[in-house]
Amino acid sequence: MKKVLLLSLFLSLILVVQNARSQGLENFNNYPETTNAYHNGTFTGQDGSIWSYNQCRGDSAINAPTPTMGKNRTPTGEVFSGTIHGGCGTLNFDYKQVFTTSVSLDVFVNGILLTTVTTTNEIGIVKNSGIINVNAAGDIVFDFKQNSTAAGQCAIDNISWTGNSTVLPEPTNYPTNFTATPGYFKVTLNWTDATSGQAPTSYLVLGSNANNIVAPTDGTPVTDDPNLADGSAALNILQGVQTCVFTGLLSSTPYYFAIYPYTNSGALIDYKTDGTAPAANATTPNGVIIFHRDFNNRLMAPMIAKNIQGPDQFWLIDTIHGTSSSACATMSGYLGGSYYVNEDWLITPAMNFDLYTHEVLNFMSSYNYTGNTLLVKISNTYDGSGDPNSFTWTDLAPTLSPGGWIWTNSGDLDVSGTNGTSVYVAFKYTSDATAAKTWELDDILVLGTPVVGIAEKTNSTDFTISPNPSQGMVKLAFNGKGNKEISIMNVTGNKVYQETTDLTIRNIDLTNLSSGIYFVQVTDVSTSKISVKKLIIR
Repeated sequence: MKKVLLLSLFLSLILVVQNARSQGLENFNNYPETTNAYHNGTFTGQDGSIWSYNQCRGDSAINAPTPTMGKNRTPTGEVFSGTIHGGCGTLNFDYKQVFTTSVSLDVFVNGILLTTVTTTNEIGIVKNSGIINVNAAGDIVFDFKQNSTAAGQCAIDNISWTGNSTVLPEPTNYPTNFTATPGYFKVTLNWTDATSGQAPTSYLVLGSNANNIVAPTDGTPVTDDPNLADGSAALNILQGVQTCVFTGLLSSTPYYFAIYPYTNSGALIDYKTDGTAPAANATTPNGVIIFHRDFNNRLMAPMIAKNIQGPDQFWLIDTIHGTSSSACATMSGYLGGSYYVNEDWLITPAMNFDLYTHEVLNFMSSYNYTGNTLLVKISNTYDGSGDPNSFTWTDLAPTLSPGGWIWTNSGDLDVSGTNGTSVYVAFKYTSDATAAKTWELDDILVLGTPVVGIAEKTNSTDFTISPNPSQGMVKLAFNGKGNKEISIMNVTGNKVYQETTDLTIRNIDLTNLSSGIYFVQVTDVSTSKISVKKLIIR
């Protein structure tokens, strides 16, 4: 009888241990979609919670049924769980690139981005995410979401996770070396992870446009809010990442930040708030847009396209494959089943860097197939019309796309070492008779800080804005005749208005825009001359 009692106690102990670190599985047995039509809906998961999906189809199975998240859908393609109890130790799942566009899928747990899984031209190949460390106690929510409008259709299946009911104590220490580095319309934060004692599982970074940050409260998670433009923001960052960026900020504006390490999640979240949390502040520079081209008007001008070799292939406008499924510039040396020797340059119009300091270049690139790398160069000797090989160019070192049509930001390239009144940036494409990548470019942006009083004074000879500041109704008066492209951009470089006119006076209704600073860019279509002025809307 005693042996039976001991055996019963032993089995009970095993069950307790297993429940403390249980297993979870979602194989989408109850997912209802089976056709190639995209739908939104819900279903009951194997864990008992109600799972949801947005813009998913069901005709490309890994182990049927399988949801496939759509590309460039509204709302964004997504699959997410209901509230799952018992925490999560580790997570892994299978995924597949369904069509020609490569996968870029974000994985969130409780609103925190854990990783982004990708493919590179791997159509139909089932891949596994590998073990993703989560280490979250309490209630959890899984969220699998398309990274961008350019992310390819992605099938997902066989999501499995280990439980984690262990409640960790509060982190022992704060991170160190917490710094804020300003850039044009953004601030980058860096720190060194907390060490010794109980390590944090994550950090909460709070931002504000005033020195008024309030510490978080235990048991109350703070969801991600990256929009600091409205005065306050928050980001949850996993331990080990040690950096984050707030974008879309105003020029010449101070911003304040604080960082709080924490353990656990949900109602069990435990922030370290005793003592003094690390804090930092930074003031964004006075940045203005020197040049911006997003090709959304489907015209190459004012960019200069120079065909040096390969007369049948040129830089062209692609109307649907840009960063927002809009237009972009594209170049390929592949035509009719053959590769061709090509050399083609795409060059910005002249920019007067003598009017600015601290100039930076930023752009988006994408490519697929095999061939030569796109070269990016800058010159203050080019004449704007001749063979660019006859002039002096300096190579730049941007971050370029890894391939598979993945749009990639170049990073902010410091081009302030080039001076002059006629500075050009060029993108040089080459291919040969054996291979030819297809390259795409979008959102070419050059920023700088105006030399006080010079830029405004120089631009004012081309057109005037009145009234300025304005309540939203503005009048543009042009000194010359002919077609002019009017573009109005906000401080982050996003275009909010565009038209082409041949009038010498144009009244524009901007009452739909929020109060703030905008930039009016006028391009003379015949000469490609660009003038920019600042507009304040109250």
